Amino acid sequence: MKATVACCFALCVLLCTPCVRAQEDLVTSAMRDELDRSMKTLRLEKLAKPYFIAYRIQDSTITYASATLGSLRHSNTSHSRFLTVEMRVGDYALDNTNFITSPGFAGISRGFPITLEDNYKELRRQIWLATDAAYKRALGDLARKRAALENRTRTEELPDFTKAQTTSLRDEAAPARVEQAALEKMVRELSGLFRRMPEVYSSTVNLTVSEVLTRQIDSEGTAFARKTPEVTFRAVASTQAPDGMPLEDFVAAYGRSMSDLPSQEELAKQIRQLGSHLAELRSAPLPDRYIGPVLFEGQAAAELFGHVFVANLLARRPPVSDNARFQSPAENPFLDKMGARVLPEGFDVVDVPTRDSYEGTHLFGGYGIDDDGVSARDVTLVEKGILKTLLSTRVPVRGVLETNGHRRGPGAAPSNVIVTTEKGLSDDELRAELMRLVKQRGLDYGMLVRRLSYGPRLPTLDPSGAAPSPGEANLTLVYKVFPDGHEELVRNTELSAITYTELKDIAAASASASVYTTTFSPGGSLASFRVPSLLFDDVTMKKPSGEIPKPPVVPSPLADYANPKSSAGSDHNQH
Repeated sequence: MKATVACCFALCVLLCTPCVRAQEDLVTSAMRDELDRSMKTLRLEKLAKPYFIAYRIQDSTITYASATLGSLRHSNTSHSRFLTVEMRVGDYALDNTNFITSPGFAGISRGFPITLEDNYKELRRQIWLATDAAYKRALGDLARKRAALENRTRTEELPDFTKAQTTSLRDEAAPARVEQAALEKMVRELSGLFRRMPEVYSSTVNLTVSEVLTRQIDSEGTAFARKTPEVTFRAVASTQAPDGMPLEDFVAAYGRSMSDLPSQEELAKQIRQLGSHLAELRSAPLPDRYIGPVLFEGQAAAELFGHVFVANLLARRPPVSDNARFQSPAENPFLDKMGARVLPEGFDVVDVPTRDSYEGTHLFGGYGIDDDGVSARDVTLVEKGILKTLLSTRVPVRGVLETNGHRRGPGAAPSNVIVTTEKGLSDDELRAELMRLVKQRGLDYGMLVRRLSYGPRLPTLDPSGAAPSPGEANLTLVYKVFPDGHEELVRNTELSAITYTELKDIAAASASASVYTTTFSPGGSLASFRVPSLLFDDVTMKKPSGEIPKPPVVPSPLADYANPKSSAGSDHNQH
């Protein structure tokens, strides 16, 4: 994987339209022929014709296996094919999109299943029906949008869509396929580790290997075919403390092939650590209310940065609506922060979809072409603490009028986000700085966070274009750190909301950084975050409030089997 993603794609660039046509398969030919016919003849009475149509057909092959306590729960291989139509009526300045009405967004149809067979006539028929429905809806949406705009004053005139250079490209990425039996064996063996963990009440191990072939063409001349392999491993376990408070943790790993995942031995080690952490958490004390310095270390820093900061780096604008219930009360705050300081001086943030590694560590968010058919490009988002731009698509927003190739799914999304700082401290120096702030505040201890519990998926902006509410996060691994260096685990710790404004006042950061890969919703695209450990001077933590579920009345039956002295358990296991 030493070659960059961009180079892999560049080798497959088709240099001319005749070449593209010559290499088209039957599915793409059906899309192109129906597109040509639609652009020439699709018109209802004297109403507007489409000025832009894009067809996307995605073929997915998914192999999935799930097990609990060594027993298989689900196992299957599925094949599906979905068609999506993007229909724009009006013109680039004002069209039917960027408009929300019941029951949903205008402009892009929800993908729906079509024939799996490469039957040219049937594909044409299904594309025709989808196009007809999308066109009729687009006409209605445009009329409603114009009516809605007549009743309000527009403070800015932004076009609904921008032009982009046409692209013709094929990606022949290696598949990530694996035998179903191999997946079943792996999840059985790894989930069986929880049989020796009676303190874990519920657990599952899932492994998914998928490959998505995306074929897309549009009326401007862009055409591409892209294969996206992906492997996802997740082990989730939960339990309760003696007082009934729920505890949960997970292990997740992602890649483009099975070889990208940690070895099975390493995954087994991580699962055992997960079980040990949950066992320790069950007996750990609840935290006292704490206001003071907090160090987010390793994965916790990346989770925090992705949840609180990166979601604001997406260029989406609130859509127009004819229904007050759907009108966004707020927009992305970073639209008004261009040129302003959003991180401490010396902090840089770049998004690099063209790279598949950074300083020897694999990155899995890369791609060569985005879902607008625009070639991916690296973008400097923050330079020396100053916000420079946002990740953008062909839908402009205030201050960012052109695409930089970051549409993934319904809107902009990150790929490989790299955070660096000019004044990074060593790990020992950062810990010393934490204790210095603790002493300065007259506290007995500081707080260290190694795992958050936002879960294995990070959020994007909500459909209205507004940034997500940071809310309160439950922290998975939190420790009190004392002046003599020893640590004490606490459980069920709530973190009061940290907003993007607090990140401007990060007290210190490490020179080293951890890479954390996760999925970014909606769309579920992979994103890798390389973020240093982050020290904050003033954070509020507390124990949770509200009702607590009661723990089980009797102990788990696994206690018998996990105890080697139990003859009943030993006899049963022998059979």
